Amino acid sequence: MKKIGILCATAKEVNPYLSTIEIKKASEYAMHCFCNGLIAGTEVIAVYSGCGKINASITAQLLIDRYQVDAVIFSGIAGGMKEELEVFDTVVCTASVFHDTDNEIYTDFPIMDEPIFYADEHLVSLARKAAEGMERKIYFGLATTGDRYVEPIHPDALCIDMETAAAAHTCYLNKVPFVAIRSISDNNKEPGQEAINRNYEKAAYQSYQFVYAMLHKLGKENVCAAGEGGK
Repeated sequence: MKKIGILCATAKEVNPYLSTIEIKKASEYAMHCFCNGLIAGTEVIAVYSGCGKINASITAQLLIDRYQVDAVIFSGIAGGMKEELEVFDTVVCTASVFHDTDNEIYTDFPIMDEPIFYADEHLVSLARKAAEGMERKIYFGLATTGDRYVEPIHPDALCIDMETAAAAHTCYLNKVPFVAIRSISDNNKEPGQEAINRNYEKAAYQSYQFVYAMLHKLGKENVCAAGEGGK
């Protein structure tokens, strides 16, 4: 994995990446601004899609088709769905589902065994290695996605958002590795838009910090692979 697409929903979520990218080159396409450069020794293309499932799907496809990324990492905020998750905790979304649509359609075409999108094993492995160096607790589990809140919500969902499963679905169809990193901006203890607004930038930065650690690990892997290839 030499080129990673960094996909965010909003400018606030992508800004930490833009301030870190080395040798930055920006290009515009389909009303999106894509920023290319290096983070922690790994080539990235960073972009924000706008909120919601359709925006996330379109932008993920653009990263794949136009920029030929080897993998996509979604980075951003989410609502906490479990009591143990505190605001600013980070979730590595090892799988994702939709909660505001008829999931049966996803097992009809294209054929899927079950209406769930699993994160790439290599990316999850990188996340586990990155988590070992974190002083805060990192959770691994399911994200549920929808443009609006509709019950029933999957009982195993750790967090809720508007993009993860949509981007995961796009990557699944293209056979491109995907994982989402979400940090909690609100939960039952701090509910509502006021809490989201108050916690947004810090939660987004928590996700950025974690993805940075993943990119650092990946950069080392790529250097080692290049060295072995040159022997």
